[in-house]
Amino acid sequence: MSSMPTSSASTKRANALLTALRQSHSDVQSLLAPLTPDDLARPTVCTGWSVRDQIGHIIDATEMLINGLKLAAEGQPEGTYQPHAMAKAMQTKAIDRAALLTIPQLQRDFNHVSDLLITILESRDPQSWDDGVPHPFLGTCPAVQFAGFALLDWFIHPWDIQVALERQPTPRPDHAALLVNGLIGMLPLRLDPSKAYGLKGRIRYLVEKEGDPSQTINSVDVVLSNRVATVERDVPDTVPVDVTFKGKAADLALVILGRKGLSSIVQPGPANERWLSRWSSLWISL
Repeated sequence: MSSMPTSSASTKRANALLTALRQSHSDVQSLLAPLTPDDLARPTVCTGWSVRDQIGHIIDATEMLINGLKLAAEGQPEGTYQPHAMAKAMQTKAIDRAALLTIPQLQRDFNHVSDLLITILESRDPQSWDDGVPHPFLGTCPAVQFAGFALLDWFIHPWDIQVALERQPTPRPDHAALLVNGLIGMLPLRLDPSKAYGLKGRIRYLVEKEGDPSQTINSVDVVLSNRVATVERDVPDTVPVDVTFKGKAADLALVILGRKGLSSIVQPGPANERWLSRWSSLWISL
């Protein structure tokens, strides 16, 4: 693995993400190892997706990240911004990809593409994590975000699989903490302007310290105005907000990803009813 200086925020984040990816890679391998054909057919919380389809999506999404990194290495930094198309396109590809594969083939494909992605990421010039990489649905993203996309896929879809298998998944708190920052930061890319018409407000996300909910380790505001969302970090407490969401990193991540309801993290406030009725619908599903 490349020796990474700790001078830039992106390099520090990349270092943490690479460590998490290695751990998540092992977690997914352990999850796939004992699966049976009956397990593959189980439906998951994602409508129309079986366990088999979820595995296909993990493989397909990982290949997409590899392709973007290769294109960037060849000098093509510009991606295409079409977030509305992402969910449907990737669902179709995932189902087609996994339809005829046996369990050993699914396991081998995941191991191959995940190892390759980690190898490509670990071989990057430590000073290049802010360089642009083309994404087929989200435009041009910094390379460090591609590491975050991988962790996201290896975090949430194994969660879905475990729930489908009637297990009680427990996310790694450090992985969830890494993801929450990125998920909130992605909200401006996911805003549906047609549903944000006339909305102005400030929503605050507070990430609790693991094991001590009285303390927060991160504060991020999402500000809506003129059908645009912006993200502001570490805003003083004196700045008024319309709604506050507060919880453990894992709970916040699962809510943002649609696996838990907003009511589990919302704090009491007079504007809740006005905001919560529309908040979830504002964001394009990825």
